[in-house]
Amino acid sequence: MAPLAAAVMSVGALMSVYAQDNTTRKITPVENDDHKPQQPILHYFDKHGEPLKEPVLFLSELDTVKKVKSGPVYPLMNSVSVGVNFFDAIMMAAGQKHAGFDLWADLSLHNWFFPVVEAGVGFADNKPEEGKFHYKGKPSFYAKLGLNYNFLYKSNPDYQVFLGLRAGFSRFSYDITDITVDSPYWGQSNNFSIMGQSATAFYGEVLAGIKVKLVRHLSMGWNVRVHFKMHTSSPLNSTPWYIPGYGTNGLLGASFSLIYTIPLSHKQPAGESDLAN
Repeated sequence: MAPLAAAVMSVGALMSVYAQDNTTRKITPVENDDHKPQQPILHYFDKHGEPLKEPVLFLSELDTVKKVKSGPVYPLMNSVSVGVNFFDAIMMAAGQKHAGFDLWADLSLHNWFFPVVEAGVGFADNKPEEGKFHYKGKPSFYAKLGLNYNFLYKSNPDYQVFLGLRAGFSRFSYDITDITVDSPYWGQSNNFSIMGQSATAFYGEVLAGIKVKLVRHLSMGWNVRVHFKMHTSSPLNSTPWYIPGYGTNGLLGASFSLIYTIPLSHKQPAGESDLAN
């Protein structure tokens, strides 16, 4: 029995020591932090699965690129702008014989789309050197409706690059005097006049332009226009040389405007509060 008792005592002593060791040992929890930066990883193979001569450390960071927000970033009713077009005033100083002066206004929708209305008065007074007539267009009203598309709709509203469309209308009157018709056969000339002519015109325009800020709410705008006639009701005895708002028979036109903008919303797009500064 003596050997058996000794063995039991040895097992008891071992269990006592193991219990004391467990009571004094500190348990270290496993760290599981999702926000902890990733540690470098040793790579032994390249992207083709071929073994590398030496292991390469590679640090893979979390993708922090934010998804670009699609669609508009400015409020629906962002601003209203009023402009005065004085391009023809400059051209008259350079010798042009016709002019149109107009006011226009647009509404900024998300700084993206801009419905536009234009209204003005046009007139002409021209006596071509070789035309042998004197054309006088009486001051007549014209109006245009259209829409601009701003390519910089996510940028600072003080600056624009845009394309636009216009539909124009004018009802106007004119006189043609001092008409000279030469007769080579008889060797003489006849003079006569056509008075009190009136006509109605519908026309369209495609334009491209820019807008830049000068100071505070004051800006300057330029655009170049390609216009085309849709319908003109000309009198039987004559053809109008000038159409208010459209111009003469040339294909191109332009405008140069001083613009005042009235903000309708002071809300700034997320992450772009410094654009208006």
